[in-house]
Parts: sequence; C-alpha cells; structure tokens
Amino acid sequence: MWCLLCCLGCQLTCVLAPLRWALRHEWPRMRQMFFFPLAGQVRWEHATQRQVLLRRLGAVEVDLTTADERTVHGVWCEPRGGAAGAAGAAGAAGAAGNGASSATGGSGGEASSERPVVLLLHANAMVLDDMTDWALYYLNLGCGVLCITFWGYPDPAEDHGAYGAEGTGSTEGSPLAAEGGYCPTELSLYLDAEAALQHLRLARRVPLERCLVHGLSIGGAAAIALGVQHTGLRVTADQTFASMHEVSSHVGRGLYAQIVMQRAPPWLRAPLLGVAPLAVWMATWLVVAMAFRPPVAAERHGAACAGLDRLDNLGKAARMRGDLFVFYAEHDEMMPRHFAARILAARYGEGQQLERTLCVPGGHCAFFGDVPELRTRYRTYLQQQGFLLD
Repeated sequence: MWCLLCCLGCQLTCVLAPLRWALRHEWPRMRQMFFFPLAGQVRWEHATQRQVLLRRLGAVEVDLTTADERTVHGVWCEPRGGAAGAAGAAGAAGAAGNGASSATGGSGGEASSERPVVLLLHANAMVLDDMTDWALYYLNLGCGVLCITFWGYPDPAEDHGAYGAEGTGSTEGSPLAAEGGYCPTELSLYLDAEAALQHLRLARRVPLERCLVHGLSIGGAAAIALGVQHTGLRVTADQTFASMHEVSSHVGRGLYAQIVMQRAPPWLRAPLLGVAPLAVWMATWLVVAMAFRPPVAAERHGAACAGLDRLDNLGKAARMRGDLFVFYAEHDEMMPRHFAARILAARYGEGQQLERTLCVPGGHCAFFGDVPELRTRYRTYLQQQGFLLD
C-alpha cells in the first residue's frame, strides 16, 4: 500500500510541479497568439495611411497617458463644419496635467454636452486606421469620434526599431517590461480604454451619458469592461466572444479535428475522438491560464479598471447597468452567434435579444454599415435610446 501511495505521489509531483512552474511565469509569445498585435512588424505605408485618415476625417492626433504611465496613440475627429464637441486648448491641457491625455491638435471653442461622442476600440490584427468605416458612420450621425490603437499594436508614432522581429525585443524603460515585453495584456487593454474614456470626459468635457463605447472583437471586451466600471455607460459589442476560454475552446475543437484527427492513423481515430472534449478543455485551460496570468502591475493599478478575469465577457455583462447592444456576423467561424445571445442574456435576461442585436452578413469583423438596412436599424435604435437627438 505504501509503495502504491508513494508511486502515486511521485506521479502527481511530476505533473503538478511543472504545471505550477508554468503558471507562475509570463509567456509573452504565447500571449501574442491571443492578442496577435503584429508588434515589431512595420507596415511601410502606415505613416502615409495615417495622414490619409487624418485628412479624410478632418481629425487630429492625440496622445493618451494611462494610469501606469504608458503612452497610447489616438485620433480625435468630429463632424465637418462644427467645433461644438471639442474642448478648448486649456481644457485639454488641464486634463493632460491630471495624467489623462495630451493632444497634438484640436479645435477651439467650448465643449457641448449635447453632442454624442463615440469611443472606437479595434479588433485583433487591426489598428485605429482600420476603424475608418465605423468612424465615418458615426460622424455622419453627428457624433464626435475618438479612435485609439491599443498599446503593443503598431503605430506610426512608435519606434519599432527598438523591438525584435517578433515583437519581444528590448523594452527597457517600459512600465510593462517586467510583465512580458511589448505585447498587450488584459490589464493594459483595460487601462488603455479607461485612459481614452477619461480623455473624453476631462479633456473633451463630455458627460458620461453622452458617451458610447463601440468595441470590435477583442475591443468589445475592453468596451464591456468600461461598462462595468462606469455605471450608465452605453456599450456596443461588435462580434465579441463570450469569454477567452470559450472562444479558445471553439477554435481548439476545429484545430483538433484538422490537425490531430486527420493525421492520426485509422486505428487511433476512435480513441482520439472519445477523448477529444477532455483534451481540448485541458489544453485550452492550460494555455489561457499561462497567457493570462495577472501581471504584477495589476496589484498597483487594479482599482483603475475592471477586475482581471481572463476576458470573461459573460461575467462582466451580468454586472453592467448601462445600455448594451450586440452585433454578430452571419458566417463568423471564430465567434458563433450564440455568443451574442448569451452576452445579452447575461445583461438583460432571456427574451431581450431581438431589439438589441443585429446580424451582419459576412465573416469576422465585417462592417455592419455596408448594408443600408442595418445602418438604418442601428441608427433608429440609438435614437430610441436617446443617444442620438432627433
């Protein structure tokens, strides 16, 4: 009996000791599989693309300072022919002095509490320049728009030569250097969105009830986190996942079928099919736990944003008290449509989905505004909710 117990104890130790070691360390390259920041990859036309966007939108660039003293780059724009939604230079400078932001340009005049303002948060493998269609939609509705590029994603203002080819090079002087290098984390994602919202409220003098946060894919996770932190904030989650574990499991099942099942010999396929649910669940749990280990900085800055929960949008939606609208894509292979229904059910309960959701034709990150009917229906919804003034 003692020999059996000792053997079992040794086996458990051989399993748990490496697991404990793996979960105690940062894995920035693994984290890049989730955030896919394209860090260190310079799009040679990026600076030109930014200038085209600024001219097309009549926008100005702004630099935001997060609670952990990182710099996040953004673009502020408002409808043509009006400066009512922008704060004066003194207001922007005052907010910058409080650590909220500093702007490289802006229009004069006093702020207006009547004009609605939208904060746009981009998806993975995207930057703020890729949100131009969404920005133009809201501008045509008479809204001011702030777009930001999450820290760790490429921006023309960043010195990409300081980083390695895989985005894990030198990060000397970076507040997150100790937490895994130049790659986003769940904490940095939330703090970036929080800095952008504070810029709207302090530098642009926009009341919370006149703000709407529209997040695409992973940007929707940051938008919902803001909805938890700020009671009454309006949120639009565009093709967003239920939780990081669930979307990883969904993708993992597809990879398991393509990589493991198709390459396995015929005699081994039946056993592999039987253990597939457990194997996918265990692999997903381990990878998510390793990639989303709360950084040390979370202890210092956790009060400045929503709690870290490995991007559990279902749990956060249940704690929201503001308005929530959800888009989902008809042929989205990454985000099945039941994600949208469950997020809304978590916020409002069953039976409230139809009036607060729209299906977008196409795949992941498809733009709803390409369909005139969807443009009209979403605008009508915003009017009914009192965000857009008639």
